[in-house]
Amino acid sequence: MPNTLLKACMLWVERGMAEIRSSSHRATNTRVFELITAQDIRSKRILDIGAGRGFMVQLLGNHVRSLGGVPSEVLSACDLYPEYFVYDEVVCEKMEFVHVLPFAGGSFDVVYAIEVIEHLRNPYDFISEMHRVAKPGGMAIVTTPNILNLSSRLSFLFTGFYEMFGPLSLDPLDARRQWGHIMPLSAYYLAHAMRIAGFTGIEFHADRLKRSALVLSLFLMPLMKLFSFLYGTRIRRKKPVVYHDNADLMKAMGSLKLCSSRSVVLSGRK
Repeated sequence: MPNTLLKACMLWVERGMAEIRSSSHRATNTRVFELITAQDIRSKRILDIGAGRGFMVQLLGNHVRSLGGVPSEVLSACDLYPEYFVYDEVVCEKMEFVHVLPFAGGSFDVVYAIEVIEHLRNPYDFISEMHRVAKPGGMAIVTTPNILNLSSRLSFLFTGFYEMFGPLSLDPLDARRQWGHIMPLSAYYLAHAMRIAGFTGIEFHADRLKRSALVLSLFLMPLMKLFSFLYGTRIRRKKPVVYHDNADLMKAMGSLKLCSSRSVVLSGRK
């Protein structure tokens, strides 16, 4: 779908009768939408994990309907609080993030979780569940705030906190105490979790490049390249098998994409 048409579709959704709003960034939603709709999805089964109020499900539902399909035949959703889901063309199942997903194994062609995994205590188990419910050859998409962008790295250096991962409340009545941004995983560890679960062909995608991180990249990228090279040489000498298994991910960690994007979007195939 052309970018201008996509933006118009998203604007229509945001202003629709249901007034479904997204809690994640527009650029992140756009990137996920593009990855999912790069193929004809009318004959697919797609699962939104942590669907919230239903913004992305509605966006995909409108796309399916524009192609002559029926949203309920393509889309499924689940969330910890399904009572807040307001897109009435799809049923949102109740789920507990600390347990199994409420779906049979091998059920979906696409499974995605937008800005969900940073709220979870068991991210590796969660990725394994995504793998379980995906069909062979199916695609998984996970997004999370990118703690590897350079402004976030500097924030951690000077404050001990990554961007979007500040101090947490201890108030038992504060939902953020339980489900706030409690799991600052970098793109490397998310990719590792996907590999351990059995996903292959893992790719990193950027949503929006942060200006502050881009400026920092101009000054710090040469130094980062030097230290990354030296570190890689050390790992290759001491642990050649580990280096071989991780060389592509280590290289990606110093890329402009991961050093500058607001969120990171990972995709993989079962």
